[in-house]
Amino acid sequence: MIFSEEYKKILIIVAHPDDEIIGCGGTILKLKKQSKIQVIFTCNTYDKRINQKNIKKYNERQIVAKKVSSFMKINSPIFLKFNGLSLTREDITKMARLIHDKIMKFKPDTIFTHCIDDNHHDHRATAEATLIASRPYKKKFLKRIYSFEIPSASEKLIKKNRAFNPIFFVDINNTYKQKLKILKKFYKDELKPYPNFLSLKSIENQIKVRGNMVNLEAAEGFEIIRSIK
Repeated sequence: MIFSEEYKKILIIVAHPDDEIIGCGGTILKLKKQSKIQVIFTCNTYDKRINQKNIKKYNERQIVAKKVSSFMKINSPIFLKFNGLSLTREDITKMARLIHDKIMKFKPDTIFTHCIDDNHHDHRATAEATLIASRPYKKKFLKRIYSFEIPSASEKLIKKNRAFNPIFFVDINNTYKQKLKILKKFYKDELKPYPNFLSLKSIENQIKVRGNMVNLEAAEGFEIIRSIK
């Protein structure tokens, strides 16, 4: 599809560094010249009660995520730093308030986030907090909300008989190779060997499958949560 000039401010709300590229990296690269793009990372990937090694790894991932945003020439990311391994109802409420504040400040016309039925708890919590924060009251500027899939987390969703069902597709034939290069260059430690879902080849295969669904060579597919004309 062809994006109109209405896509001027895009907010991408994800749990961890690498989710933004895996979920919608090709779309970011496609839109960055015409849109102001901001990424919010909601969660740490460690439990503070475990050890300092995991904390150090997360801090390193923060640095990498900043480098990725700089490399793509989009806004520097925001880190909310919730504990992704032990999110509670109270945490989701707090997260929603923080996201709401960011939405009201940035005033995006479009949001991309995780699938609400993803089988990873921190992904679901992020999606839920995003939907709470983006309720339409006083947000006439927010026209579109899309959810993306993450390989290894979206193939079998938590709800019985529920499958990820993309009906909105973005042609990324001109940007998907760059997406893969970014994953390999910056997030290689998060990738797995083929045929794991999170291998570089498997991610490319998924891009091709989504493209083939709509007679394109390469695409990212999204579920539509909100679309206002």
